[in-house]
Amino acid sequence: MRGNGRGAASTRAHLAELPSLIGEIDGGGIAVTARTMPLADIATAWTEPEVPGVRTVLTP
Repeated sequence: MRGNGRGAASTRAHLAELPSLIGEIDGGGIAVTARTMPLADIATAWTEPEVPGVRTVLTP
């Protein structure tokens, strides 16, 4: 999905692909490296330098 601009595909098309995308991630076909941070630390998450290949996921 990276690189898809708004309007490149409909919401319905994205939602239709989610089950297969989740299956690929779960089966190891797509590697996802993420770190979690509490939403309360949004200011820190926003200002910290990015680590290449690692996505930050904010949690409630």
